[in-house]
Amino acid sequence: MIWRCVICFVFVALTLKSLLSHINTAHSRSPDFRVVCGIDGCTKEYRVYNSLWYHIRRNHHEHLESGSSNSPREGTTATSSREASPAVDRNVWAYRPGDATVENREHPTEEAVVENRVQDAVTVVSCPAVDSSACQSEDDMRCNTLSRQATAIMLTAREKHHLSQRGVNDVLAAMQQYQALLVTNLRSQLQTVFQQHQGSELEKEAMAVFDRIEDPFSSVATTYRQDNVIKENFNFVESEEVSVGYTACLKKKGTKRVLSTVTKCFHYVPLIKSLEQLLSHPKVLEMIDQPQKYRSGYLYDIIDGELMKSHPLFSARPSALQIIIYSDDIEICNPLGSHASKNKLLMVYYTLGNINPKYRSKLAAIRLLAIAKKRELYECGVGGILGRLYEDLEMLYDGVNIQTANGERKIFGALVSICGDTLAQHELCGFKEGVGFAYSKCRQCECSFEDMQMYFDEGNFELRTLERHVRQCDDIERANTEYLRNSLKTTFGINRRSKLVQFPAFNLIEQTPQDMMHIILEGIAPLEIKSVLKQLVLLGQLDLDVVNSALTGFPYSPLDVRDKPSPIAYSTLASSDSKLTQSSGQMIVLLKILPFLIDTAKDTEYYKIILELIEIVKILFAPVIGLQTINKLKRLIEQHLKHMKSVFPDNNITPKQHYLIHAPSQIKLLGPMVRHMYMRFESKHCFFKQWASKLNFRKSLIRHNQMYECCQNVSHSEHPIFSNECALGPTSEIRNMSYLKEKARAFLGNDDINNAVSVKWINLNGNKYIREKTLLVTAVNSNDLPEFGLVSNIYVINSSLYCFELQQHTTVRYDRNYMAYTIEIPNMAQATELITSDNLVDFTPYYSYTHKDVTYVPTKYYLGDVLGLHRASSVVS
Repeated sequence: MIWRCVICFVFVALTLKSLLSHINTAHSRSPDFRVVCGIDGCTKEYRVYNSLWYHIRRNHHEHLESGSSNSPREGTTATSSREASPAVDRNVWAYRPGDATVENREHPTEEAVVENRVQDAVTVVSCPAVDSSACQSEDDMRCNTLSRQATAIMLTAREKHHLSQRGVNDVLAAMQQYQALLVTNLRSQLQTVFQQHQGSELEKEAMAVFDRIEDPFSSVATTYRQDNVIKENFNFVESEEVSVGYTACLKKKGTKRVLSTVTKCFHYVPLIKSLEQLLSHPKVLEMIDQPQKYRSGYLYDIIDGELMKSHPLFSARPSALQIIIYSDDIEICNPLGSHASKNKLLMVYYTLGNINPKYRSKLAAIRLLAIAKKRELYECGVGGILGRLYEDLEMLYDGVNIQTANGERKIFGALVSICGDTLAQHELCGFKEGVGFAYSKCRQCECSFEDMQMYFDEGNFELRTLERHVRQCDDIERANTEYLRNSLKTTFGINRRSKLVQFPAFNLIEQTPQDMMHIILEGIAPLEIKSVLKQLVLLGQLDLDVVNSALTGFPYSPLDVRDKPSPIAYSTLASSDSKLTQSSGQMIVLLKILPFLIDTAKDTEYYKIILELIEIVKILFAPVIGLQTINKLKRLIEQHLKHMKSVFPDNNITPKQHYLIHAPSQIKLLGPMVRHMYMRFESKHCFFKQWASKLNFRKSLIRHNQMYECCQNVSHSEHPIFSNECALGPTSEIRNMSYLKEKARAFLGNDDINNAVSVKWINLNGNKYIREKTLLVTAVNSNDLPEFGLVSNIYVINSSLYCFELQQHTTVRYDRNYMAYTIEIPNMAQATELITSDNLVDFTPYYSYTHKDVTYVPTKYYLGDVLGLHRASSVVS
């Protein structure tokens, strides 16, 4: 049934509900609104939309339910105040084709065809439907698929692209109108065909198909229907509102303000239900069921650490879910505004260590677990959130049955690590959040401030253990006086007993790794670089203006230009704090290029301190770390801290510098530190800041998040975790296909090329490779140095094979004065090589920089173990 608006004569819908929704939103607020029902000859007139709605629901409910009329009577009209008469002899709510005329059936003119198409936009053919159960089943399946896709379109527009609810409804209404016009256009074309071939027995059945077309957008035409469809069909996970206490406040009641109680609560997403929603996607489940293999002697991921080999659950069930928790505070409003403290939120996220590291940084792999107002947790703390999480983790540890993409199955899982900055980790673990007020300032050992200044080896400190921590909590709780209790808290560096001690197979001492973004990029690196620059400027060995000029004019690579460091002001160096006014991303770039900016002080002890710091940072940020490199890192950290203390005797070793001595043991236990770095977790905050609303913003934020996570499972073949695996730049046709086939035969052993294109750039899993600019590591030479090749061409073969044509460069050595590789560009043209993206030694794109007539390739992390793992894998294969 086709329904057309009689007020604007433009909107067309397939259901009466959609038409009424349009009249409500587009016309009901008009001061001259007047409409006559006109359904089945009804002449009731209304000036208020609600009255019209209730009338149709009471007297014409069969049309609301089916969207079509079964009455054999001729229709009448529903008119508005813009029409001359209140009723005429045709029904423009549901206009039938019997009332229409078609002129010149044999050879219709162009004007007649156009007129028929416009008129048929408001018509419907009343032909009997085919009575076949098989056809009906197929039609139902198609209808369900279309309805699911319509819901996916709505979800994507509303939750992913942040379109307002009114905007979503307008888009859906426009799509309904377009679909109705498309159907009538197809009907008109089919009628024309049958008119030219009269006598066909298929005409009646073919035209009846249009009567059975259902509007897939009718189920999501309104906000209420959208939410209902999502909750019924897309495995929606409803959040829980958990009460943690009550507070008294004054509320306005009429003209008075009365005293009332308000519940303090937080919103929690049930972990098991959230995991069930995630594992309902077949591609995610397939990845979880294939645990990563590790090679002896190298640490690539969490599964390679000693914890996984000795853990009671993971050692017995390698495919058990490895849950990683992250906690942080965010400010929804302007942090300098008057509402800053009121709208500060505590956000708790989780992800799975089973997800491949190249996908784990995707925001879709980071899922919300809880939201709480920070000021409502001041009295009760985070114990309420941890207590609710404990219930789910206890069930998950023992095994719980869920419905996955492959049917019902029993899943197991446990908490692997808790990530975050020092304040967040100490808050969750019950340690002193401000370590300056504690005698024991470290959560891994019980070092004092004096010992922190003297010893720089982990073996010189008494390490904390879980059993000792529990005894210390018992002593605090058994203290007879408040004074004794506070003294014990200061001595032990513990505020309270954390719920984490009850978590199954979780050690809060060992499984809370230090975050390198917080420790290095926001702590140690700014502090030490500022100290060195300040001292060099005071000694006259460095001109800050020259450094800033070089910083501004540095030829940054396309990868680094977005995090270009800011110039350093004299006032920044003169301040007594440890800040350098650079973001974490800017600090990464600054550490990479700093030796080139201050090489005039190359022969000083201050320059050596910078080189030591860079070498330590490169190892800590490496994606692959060998066991021998861990021992090397331990020596480097000890030497560096001793060097800092000798060169800057008046500067105290800070707690963040002390935390470095525990990094080697944490890497050995939990894998590379980058697998626990919370830089990507912070990116998740942007999603919630875009949805911020001052009216019940916690509830609105968690609702939008749950709706967004629903739309991730709309397509069984795609998931946002695997999205943007490949993005192509401008493409061009390959003119010499024989040349490419010859290269493919020589280097790939196969010249079966059906189609191929050349692209200017390609983005594979977040790594962007640019033609004539990017350098790639293609092999390891005899001196254990990486061999770099300049990308001269990028090919996409058979739409699935990504190949790079490379001009090989010669790697001369690793220059420790600049912490970069020196390469030589061949003077004469050499034959190029072809390599696929899967066969690269390292997937990171590199860029060269020429300094004093020497070409350097700076690196962000230590490449030695990446090359070693590749070489070991090549020998085995």
